[in-house]
Amino acid sequence: MNSLLKGRSKLFWKIYGIVAITFLATSSFYFQSGFLERHHAGIMMVSLLLVVFLSLLLYFDALKIMKSQQETIEGLMGIKLSLVSLIDLKDSYTEGHSKHVRDLTRQFAEYLKLSSAEIEEITTAAELHDIGKIGVPDFILKTNGKLGEEEFREIKKHPLRGANSIKALKGFENVAKIIRNHHERYDGTGYPDGLSAEQIPLGSKILSLADAYDAMAFGRSYRIAMQKNDILNALQQGMGTQFDPNLTSAFINFVQQRSTSQDYDPVCGMPTNRRNPLFQFTHKNQTYTFCSEVCFKEFKYSPEKYSGESQENKPLSKS
Repeated sequence: MNSLLKGRSKLFWKIYGIVAITFLATSSFYFQSGFLERHHAGIMMVSLLLVVFLSLLLYFDALKIMKSQQETIEGLMGIKLSLVSLIDLKDSYTEGHSKHVRDLTRQFAEYLKLSSAEIEEITTAAELHDIGKIGVPDFILKTNGKLGEEEFREIKKHPLRGANSIKALKGFENVAKIIRNHHERYDGTGYPDGLSAEQIPLGSKILSLADAYDAMAFGRSYRIAMQKNDILNALQQGMGTQFDPNLTSAFINFVQQRSTSQDYDPVCGMPTNRRNPLFQFTHKNQTYTFCSEVCFKEFKYSPEKYSGESQENKPLSKS
């Protein structure tokens, strides 16, 4: 999408530049011959009309780009929400977990000042990172005890299954790579490919930290939630073995300073503009802003799921 917008913008300015240079060159020629002095009023009117014409071209081109961009967003949001709903049907725990990891990942990626394209890819991967668990048998996925060796081998297949399930989707190629490698370890003992250090994609390293943090912060039937300081200590202990040392230090600083004044779509987690909203909805005296019609309709259908009213997946202790 970004390449399309840049391509159209470059084409317009190339045409604009050629016309401007031609106009200036022609004006210079006629100025030397005295023609401009004799026809000053007429030439000024033609120049004005030319500027107005080019400005209208730019305006209508911008409208087309905005419409195309919004249609692309709507399509991607529809695909992503459909995939997320499939994950939620498999395991209710992943509903809260995926959303928490998504939001934590986006805010950390923004803290690192990554490009907007990288942020969107990593955030999408975070929300879909457990999609491969759809293929894991329920008796393994929902067990209350410690997994056996054979069961753990089955669980370890979910990153590869997840990547394979979405890699054919146009625009999701990098998302699939991030999902595939989000359980790799810095020391090379992770899975499925045994990558180490700089071989691991940056997005996978970021997702790994956010995933681990949320897993420790929120309890399940077989594990109580951990306190924030204990989680940060655990992350520090994993520096150089499970996690990238430099990235972990940045993540710890981010968590300690974490606060945001940015508005985010409660459904998909994308940044929104409250001052100039495309879609807005008030629920129980709180106003929510949305990036797309798809997210707007999804929220209206089940507001309790996205407004924090649901009691499911709440932490067992404060983080």
